[in-house]
Amino acid sequence: MAEGDKSDAVSAWFLGPKGENAETLIWLLTEALQRHVQGRVAYFPEDASVITPEVKSTVAFQKQIQKQAALVKSLAEKLAEHSVPFWNPRYNAHMNMDTSMPGIVGYFTAMLFNPNNVALEASPLTTAIEIAVGKQLAELVGYNIETLQNPIGWGHITADGSIANLESMWAARNLKFYPLSLRLAMMNQLEFIADTFHVDTCTHELKLLKDFTTWELLNILPSNVLDIPTRLNEEYGITAQFLQDALKPYLAQTVGKERLEREFHVEPMAYFASAMMHYSWPKGAAITGIGSENVVPVKVDNSARMDPNDLRRLLDECLNLKDAQGNPAPRAVYAVVAIVGSTEHGACDPIKDILDIREEFRKKGLSFVLHGDGAWGTYFATAIPEVVVQESISLSSQWSHTSMKIGEYNKARHDVFVPTVPLKTKTLESIVHMRYCDSVTVDPHKSGYLQYPAGGLLYRDQRMRYLVTWTSPIVYRNDLQSIGVFGVEGSKPGAAPVATFFSHVILGLDVDGYGQLLGEALFSAVKMYAHLATMSTSESTFVVRPLNLLPAEINGIPEEVEAQKELIRRKILSIPNRELVKDKETWKLVVEMGSDLSINAFAVNFKLGNVVNEDIVEANYLNKRIFDALSITDANTDKKPPLILTSTVLSQKSYSECLLKFKDRLGLKGSQDLYTLVNVVMSPWPTASGLTAEIAQSLQETIVKEREVSVYRNTLTEDYHAFVMQGTDKLYFVHLPMFNMENHRHQLIITGVISAEMRTIYNEEREKNPDTVYLLVNDTPTTLEKILAAKEFDARIEPFDSKGQQPPIVKGKITDIQVIVQKKLNSKFLTPYPTRKMPFYIYGSEAQTHIDHVYTASPNIQMTAEQVRQAVVARELGDGIPVKVLASETRVEELSVFYKSIPGVDIRPNAPVCA
Repeated sequence: MAEGDKSDAVSAWFLGPKGENAETLIWLLTEALQRHVQGRVAYFPEDASVITPEVKSTVAFQKQIQKQAALVKSLAEKLAEHSVPFWNPRYNAHMNMDTSMPGIVGYFTAMLFNPNNVALEASPLTTAIEIAVGKQLAELVGYNIETLQNPIGWGHITADGSIANLESMWAARNLKFYPLSLRLAMMNQLEFIADTFHVDTCTHELKLLKDFTTWELLNILPSNVLDIPTRLNEEYGITAQFLQDALKPYLAQTVGKERLEREFHVEPMAYFASAMMHYSWPKGAAITGIGSENVVPVKVDNSARMDPNDLRRLLDECLNLKDAQGNPAPRAVYAVVAIVGSTEHGACDPIKDILDIREEFRKKGLSFVLHGDGAWGTYFATAIPEVVVQESISLSSQWSHTSMKIGEYNKARHDVFVPTVPLKTKTLESIVHMRYCDSVTVDPHKSGYLQYPAGGLLYRDQRMRYLVTWTSPIVYRNDLQSIGVFGVEGSKPGAAPVATFFSHVILGLDVDGYGQLLGEALFSAVKMYAHLATMSTSESTFVVRPLNLLPAEINGIPEEVEAQKELIRRKILSIPNRELVKDKETWKLVVEMGSDLSINAFAVNFKLGNVVNEDIVEANYLNKRIFDALSITDANTDKKPPLILTSTVLSQKSYSECLLKFKDRLGLKGSQDLYTLVNVVMSPWPTASGLTAEIAQSLQETIVKEREVSVYRNTLTEDYHAFVMQGTDKLYFVHLPMFNMENHRHQLIITGVISAEMRTIYNEEREKNPDTVYLLVNDTPTTLEKILAAKEFDARIEPFDSKGQQPPIVKGKITDIQVIVQKKLNSKFLTPYPTRKMPFYIYGSEAQTHIDHVYTASPNIQMTAEQVRQAVVARELGDGIPVKVLASETRVEELSVFYKSIPGVDIRPNAPVCA
């Protein structure tokens, strides 16, 4: 098929951004409905019709039809007006786009029959279709599906990727404990095999299973564990039912893993996943009893891919652990999760490197399951021709086992494959090597462009599914063809696999089908990345940086980076697609740019004049405002953003050096987490129509607009400053700070002298209104710096009222200002808030003591109290807490209030308390 024909074919697969294929879809849905009705009529045609013309003519019947018509019209209009426009190329947020037209027709066709794929008797045809879809997806990742070869791959549809991940974790857990359960059974019902049943250890030593150490039992290779039931049948004639009955009293499924851990003295095992793992992994660990704290994050590199060296380090730690007495106490490992297309930045973990590490540690006696979380990335396998798959396996083998350099490897890859999609070398390698993962998650409702719910789990060895079999004799009637006996779910729609099957058959799981569609989407993502990477210049008032480095940035030479940006502007952004593809050198740069799989994570910073903002909190605020402007989160809004993005927060703890590097490129300093924006491109059309450039321009205009707010917040100007007044003998003034305004980012406590008239009126008002808080406010705008430099200012005293500013009770001047506490509240000066205590400044005169809450973190709460009596403090804040009445009027001490000291009273920073 010619390139133009391929692109034209894509247009036949969707309803279209403007409903261009509406006539075709109406025809197909009508055809499906008519066939469905014909099926009803043909089923016992001699049966009488119950909904007769007479019934249809009644008022009651017509009323119900009218109600349905009215509701359809009303709801359809509301959905059209208020739903998120996933179908439009301007939608660049979550992994969602227009669902394929074959998927819509397939789902609708099957939905009319409402099949339940929990059991064969409720879904005879759609169960067969789901099994076929499982084979399609298993073959897609490279699993063998031929029955004459082993292992045989298998897969099934789940509600989503989270359910698939949970099932894979459940299977890995059960596989790890299976040898322990078998060992216990060999002391009872299976005692007759104990003296003759041999198994290979992880290091390929053949020995009696009864002689295995606990460590050896926990590290039998997955394939050898899965061989055990077959071997017991072949070597001893043990039937599946007898084995199930013999093992059931000892399985983790039955007694819980904790009993087996106690029996064999097993400490909690580890489950490794990239620091960028999906939240479903710790959630799954909680559900399966593995425990979220045992899901160990592996560091990532600057492109958010798992760092193989850190994985090796962590596995070494597991292998070399010792107990309190110094004896070897290695920690077993359930599994390692390799992510193939992370949800936040499309990154692919280096599966080939992880496989090599697994082989390395198997030789040391440590074995684990390898799971590929390809919820987003699995369908991208369609973009790789089979000849390239085989060549990639060969080349990566040469690279691993010879002195082949990465440059030679890349050149060989490009010589073999001039891509219609910009798949990077390591990305392609990882996708190709998914075939060696023990299990793989896939989400047809993501990069398969299908309706929810349609996730999926694939097993390299179909026997692994029996580790998570849970049957009910009433529902399943011992029917092994029922697909519902496997996995987590019970009832599930047969329409989902039918939609998937329709789309697979019509589009095709090959380079001319899904490969073409995803290739065009990938190209659109790279073009957007090119705009992001070049959007800001040295002259711009803002800074935009994608998470993924430009190729020149990897080398770290500034001159080369700027030259490459200029090349992108000239030869990528301003060149038509057809000309760009013909420019081989520039096309190689296209292939190397951007994220691994069609997701651009980026962040924005701002400048104050020519100075780049360094405050992470303020950068986060800017990015949050950009997200708010370019998202739809309110069902009642009429807002129609020109571009729709999503966002995420990158944790410093999880992303480590990767995030520090990203912050540095943005000009930011500090250890806080970073709020970032995410641009997911699934549409194949925006670059063809020039929409990518228009979208990028809309983003830039939004950045410029929202930057003005950041500049306002962070520019020091003359302003009014309010101080809470404390004391009657010697006056203290506590500044009312604001974390979000530069004018007020100070914790400041001062003392000073006010005129006799001001003091007299102030004291009189206090006596009349003892519960009122009074504020000292500068009478003309100024800065705190000028106030402290002059040590005086014209002021007014006014009562505080939460409803708004009140008229002053007196005006005058404060003089002889002295600083008691002065602390800047910019984020770089803040520290994490104490977890078990609340700090206060304590200060005052010999006769009167005052306290003010110490601001260590943002957000926070102001708590100020005056004339605190020692006896009250000692009783209310807890015995044993020292309270000092200061002899020196200019000294200040810190007092810590422990939370447990005031039972029943919430005094944490987020408590609804204000003074």
